[in-house]
Amino acid sequence: MPKFKLNIDFVPVPKDFIEHIMPSANAAYVKVYMYIMLLASEGRSADTALIAKRLSLLETDVVNAVDYWNKRGVFSGRGDTIIIKRAVDEELAPENDKVPIDDIASVIDGDPSLRALCDMAQEMLGKTLGNNDIETIYWFYDRLGFSPEVISMLLEYCVSNGKRSMKYIEKVAITWHENNIATIDEAQAYIDRATKRGDYISSLATLFGINDRKLSKTEKLYLEAWRDELGMSEDMVALAYEYCIMAISKLSFPYINTIIRRWAEQGIRTIPEAERDHEEHKDARASAAGEGSELTPTQGLSEIEKQFMSAYSD
Repeated sequence: MPKFKLNIDFVPVPKDFIEHIMPSANAAYVKVYMYIMLLASEGRSADTALIAKRLSLLETDVVNAVDYWNKRGVFSGRGDTIIIKRAVDEELAPENDKVPIDDIASVIDGDPSLRALCDMAQEMLGKTLGNNDIETIYWFYDRLGFSPEVISMLLEYCVSNGKRSMKYIEKVAITWHENNIATIDEAQAYIDRATKRGDYISSLATLFGINDRKLSKTEKLYLEAWRDELGMSEDMVALAYEYCIMAISKLSFPYINTIIRRWAEQGIRTIPEAERDHEEHKDARASAAGEGSELTPTQGLSEIEKQFMSAYSD
């Protein structure tokens, strides 16, 4: 096992940065942070071109890294100077990192964009904001580094999903933060992806006749895997559902899953390819069963497929 010794010539790194900020950051950005910390500890300066050369990075990577740390609240730029802020050694949650409400009120009163944000939040949430609500919204701005425009998008996104609880909005905000969402474009891209995923799931749930209840956690995981992991279109899942009904006369997520995963393994991505594969598979099953023999739903299936079907046969 290697042994490590600490030399007195070291650069202190806040443990809050290591525990809560660094894990979600791009590795190149962390390199830039560490090098700038070294420069700061020695009172030295360097332009982005020199930093890029020393770290074997593109200069654009260094510029983007500095911009990223500015948005995360780790650095703050003033002209040609980079100010390194002290990280807060606490969990990433508003209740552990609050600014006194009187101080928040003073900041909001002096910032038209924050005043407009709070007015808009009240209208969107359909209620008068309490102190806790205001503290949480300000935490999005002050601690997570979201601009008022991004916070507005966050609120609108949550409300559009029928969620007005500040606790829920806080969880989504932390998810955005952990996914390095800091700009309007990044927030919009995230919303677009989430909307497409939601439409995909909703459309297929309707196709399956699941209208009077919410999908179970397991059912939702199947749908998400078909879309995000296997990249299957709604049309392909609909065809797999059709084959499932033809075979066992009922909806079976595991049965559909075996069809879709088989297609994915064989690189089948289009309806004609899937239909051709189905005919070939059916012919192979018929041959295996013998000419003139009546096929049962489980003939030609693997043991695991039979188990799936058995589980859904009651």
